[in-house]
Amino acid sequence: MSARGSSYPLVVLGLAVAAAGSLASRAALAEGPGPAPAPAPTISAEQRERDRPHTFAAVNAGVLALPGALVCPQTVNDCSRGELSMAIGIQNTFRYHAFGFGAGITWATTLRTDAARGDASLERDHSRRYFLVEAEFRYYALRTRFIEYWVGATVGGVVVNDSWSEKADRDPYSDAALVGPRAATLGTEGLAAGLTAGLEWTFARNWSFGPQLRYSSWFLPSTRGVSPTLDVASLSGRVDMFNVGAVIGYRLAL
Repeated sequence: MSARGSSYPLVVLGLAVAAAGSLASRAALAEGPGPAPAPAPTISAEQRERDRPHTFAAVNAGVLALPGALVCPQTVNDCSRGELSMAIGIQNTFRYHAFGFGAGITWATTLRTDAARGDASLERDHSRRYFLVEAEFRYYALRTRFIEYWVGATVGGVVVNDSWSEKADRDPYSDAALVGPRAATLGTEGLAAGLTAGLEWTFARNWSFGPQLRYSSWFLPSTRGVSPTLDVASLSGRVDMFNVGAVIGYRLAL
C-alpha cells in the first residue's frame, strides 16, 4: 500500500471530529446561555456601619419614679411614699461589634410641689431635683438588620437637690435684681448602681429610635442633712429608682 493510501483513514477521522465539534457548538448556541450564577450575599450599609467601631450619641426623655421612697418634705415625722418626676438625659456610647461602653447624664425634676414648714404668711414651698452621672456597659444580645436589643449595667453617682422658697422669692415685690439665690437649697450625694435594657430601631441611615428601661439602687446617707433654715433632706438611705423613656440617637463611625 502506498503512503497516500495509508493516510486516507486519518484524513477521514479528522474530518469527522471537526464536523462533530461544529454540530456541538451550533447546538449550544441554539440553547442560549446557561443560568447566571447566584449573586453573593450583600450586607446593608447599616450593618456595615454597626460592625465598625463607632460612637452612638443619644438624647432621651421619660419618667423617673421612686415608688418605694420615703419622702419627707417637711419633717421626718411627716413623710409619704413614692415620687414621680420628668427626666431628660444625654448619652454617649463607644460601640465595637456587640459591646458598648459609655456614660450618660440625667436631669429630673419632681412633678409635685409640697408646702414647707414655716409661718403660713410666708407661703413656703418645697421642690426636688435629681442629677445623675453614670458609666454604662452594654451587650447587644439580638442584632438584626433594623432591630437591636441590648442589656447592660450602670454605676455612678446621684445628687438630690432640695429647694425651699418663699412667695417673695418666687414673686418679687419689685423688678430690682437681687444678688444670691432665691431659694434655700440642700444637696444630698450618694452612689448609684443598676441594670438597664433597651431596643433600637434603625429608621434611617445612622439614626435609631426606641424605648429604654433602667433600674438603679441609690445609696444615700442614712442621716438626713439639715439646711441653715433647719429644713431636712427629703430622702435618705437606700432608694429604688425606675426610669422609663424613649431614646433617639445617631451613629458616627470612627
